[in-house]
Amino acid sequence: MARSISVKVPTSLLISQIEERLAQIDKEIEEYPAKRKEFEAGEEAYRKETATFIVDYLGKNLDMVGYDHDSVIRINSVFGYRHGGRVEVSFDTAAIPNFPLRPEAPQAPNQRESFGRDWATRKELLEKNLRILNMTSQEEVNASTYGAIMDII
Repeated sequence: MARSISVKVPTSLLISQIEERLAQIDKEIEEYPAKRKEFEAGEEAYRKETATFIVDYLGKNLDMVGYDHDSVIRINSVFGYRHGGRVEVSFDTAAIPNFPLRPEAPQAPNQRESFGRDWATRKELLEKNLRILNMTSQEEVNASTYGAIMDII
């Protein structure tokens, strides 16, 4: 039979890692508005670039237009009471070379998430754990405690 191993991690190491992560979260929160503005400007430029690309590509590749789902350029007519007479044009962007790439939206920092049965932000949970670790007189914590906090970090 295998024997269980008891591993301990220094409390001071865990505290310093939590403090570093909290500082990083604060920095991400501070930088988020600028990143969001940059994304929105890039999104507007993407819309314009995509519109001009589509007009040029459609004019040069009329032979690729079809009605099938696997067509590179697909026309879909939507009729009905709610839709009126609408025509949609779909493009298979993976099959079209040099199709403009959409900028990625920055992830909002410190969003509420589900951590087991808790619905909280990472910062709230880390601050709570940091307060507890600062109050303890133990020099070491179990590896399972370390692992649980590392999941939050």
